[in-house]
Amino acid sequence: MTELVLRPTVRHRPLALIPVIVFVGLCVYAGAAGGTTGVLAGLAVASLVVVPVAGHLLRSRIVVTPSEISVRGFVTHKRADRYQAASIVRATVVAPRAPANDSLFVLDRDEKLLLRIHGVNYPTADLDRLVEHLRLPTVTADRPLTANQVAKQYHGIVPWIERHPYKFGFAVVGAIVVLVTVISLIIAATML
Repeated sequence: MTELVLRPTVRHRPLALIPVIVFVGLCVYAGAAGGTTGVLAGLAVASLVVVPVAGHLLRSRIVVTPSEISVRGFVTHKRADRYQAASIVRATVVAPRAPANDSLFVLDRDEKLLLRIHGVNYPTADLDRLVEHLRLPTVTADRPLTANQVAKQYHGIVPWIERHPYKFGFAVVGAIVVLVTVISLIIAATML
């Protein structure tokens, strides 16, 4: 028997869909010059954004049963035994060029992370209901925090990538540059 089910929504942030709508419009407009084939190609490109967004909104959910807490994403599904959950840390995590993320960190008795619930697509009232429903001791940050600030207070609950977004970005760009260079050298060597 399910006790609580929460589903994401963008009703509390309707402006978040504007970039998706603009992207779809630009894809169709750009393809219109190519006639029917161009419009279909534009729609195919637009579907690369629309399908994951729709999939996330339709498939994602937080489910609390008597025995477990489950967080399902578009492609992920994480579970934790409810009896292991000992406390919650609630913080609004801010990152460069990203919306503030009301996050719930469900911790075990050793203050190790069991689950992280990203609340960006859940209304604050739903997250409040979840915290109240779990009836666990909750520490709420009094101001928005960076991932590094959360990690300093609670070691190990925020991943390295989130604490170092610029380093991660530079590493990805560097790897792409190396890959393109290697492929270019291979192609050049085969043409000689």
